[in-house]
Amino acid sequence: MDRFSSIAIRAALVWMLAGILAGAAMLTDRDLPGSWRLWMGPTHTHMLLVGWFFQFTLGVAYWLLPRKRTPERPIGYDERLAFICLGCLNIGLAICAVIEPLQRAGHEGGWTRIGYAASAVLQVAAFAIVARQLWPRVAAKSMRRTAPTSSATGEKQGGAS
Repeated sequence: MDRFSSIAIRAALVWMLAGILAGAAMLTDRDLPGSWRLWMGPTHTHMLLVGWFFQFTLGVAYWLLPRKRTPERPIGYDERLAFICLGCLNIGLAICAVIEPLQRAGHEGGWTRIGYAASAVLQVAAFAIVARQLWPRVAAKSMRRTAPTSSATGEKQGGAS
């Protein structure tokens, strides 16, 4: 497994754990001070869908999809750009994981709008980088050319009788 895929999958596992802990806090809402179900609902979903599921899929996709290796790109993709994507995704998600519960708990202000905007820009940038880097790797192979066959008999045309 290449370095980027390993780091992306490990980061996904960290988000999975964070999402599970948020879910556990939501389940014990009666025993903890505050309204954890209200505060953590969207954040819990965001952590698990974007942080764990998407990021795990991202690491596996970079690892397993076919690559065209060149001397300029010995691993088959721009690793620097992939790590920028990973940084944007995780920083954007971390901002969201802090801002959402605080905003839902009533601590709203101009800084929450700025936080949401920064989170959105970073995550959209990450998705754009993924699409740009993986798009060429999922292109269909061209069809092989074969000799035409006779539709009635299924035999190749032009062959010896």
